[in-house]
Amino acid sequence: MRKIIVTTFITMDGIMQAPGGPEEDTSNHFKYGGWMFSFSDDVTNKAMQQLMSEPFDLLLGRRTYEIFSGYWPHHADNPIGELFNRINKYVVATTPLDTSWNNSILINEDVAKKSAR
Repeated sequence: MRKIIVTTFITMDGIMQAPGGPEEDTSNHFKYGGWMFSFSDDVTNKAMQQLMSEPFDLLLGRRTYEIFSGYWPHHADNPIGELFNRINKYVVATTPLDTSWNNSILINEDVAKKSAR
């Protein structure tokens, strides 16, 4: 069994959001999209490079998958885009979802309940 390692971007007051631009996710009137860029430094970059240097798959929720699949397939010339387009993406969602992005696998069952049988 593989480990699940969570990588998240979170402010000291508990706001979690990817480091994308201001328009990436404006749900609930969030107006600080892209907040992390001004705080990124060599330590942050080195940590991200280390995380992405090991083999991994992505485990994503529906909303994050929709954001990623709307962006990364069109940025294959970027090292992260090349990587994300190549690896498996496991998407947990209970609503219909377009999983046409390369190597996307929909998980729409109660996996914990199913494995307990």
